[in-house]
Amino acid sequence: MRKYGLSIDPGISNGACLFSWDEDEPFKQEALYQFGGGAQGLADFIESQDIVVNRTAGAWFNGATPLDRIVVEKFTPRNNSSFALTQDSVEPLRGEGVLIGHGFGPFITWQSPAMQYFMGGIDLKEKKKRSREFLKLHGLYATGKTVGQKNADDAISAELHAIAAMRKMRHMPTLIELFQDEGDES
Repeated sequence: MRKYGLSIDPGISNGACLFSWDEDEPFKQEALYQFGGGAQGLADFIESQDIVVNRTAGAWFNGATPLDRIVVEKFTPRNNSSFALTQDSVEPLRGEGVLIGHGFGPFITWQSPAMQYFMGGIDLKEKKKRSREFLKLHGLYATGKTVGQKNADDAISAELHAIAAMRKMRHMPTLIELFQDEGDES
């Protein structure tokens, strides 16, 4: 039976990835979204996509597709001199509040921002480059045109968090499809 998940990257610009998998089939991106508006934009997205949460029964996308996993990037303040508490910098926290306020809290798997950089790299620039190359290699790379925005950075982040969640689940069809070298038969 096919299972569905929703990955969200909250912020000033929000990204979301609806994805699916089953016991024998790997991760599949079903839909990719990027939209502005910060916390209010996220609340509007929840309403426009008819995402319904019942605290005891679970969550549904479009009112009918059960969500077996909800993955959200967790806000993490940076402890360095370049990080200042501004309205923009705390908007992801406000997005978390929107999700919790809509009843998502018990169903969320929180992930640190670093989880999306599973391809490694020595600095953030290289990590982002490797992540995008990984998506291109597997035909999953989005552009601004794909999501109707000037760029697809937040949609890509949501997509990478979805894949990271599948890795964390040790979902073998996904691991084989996306991470086994073509020449590696082991």
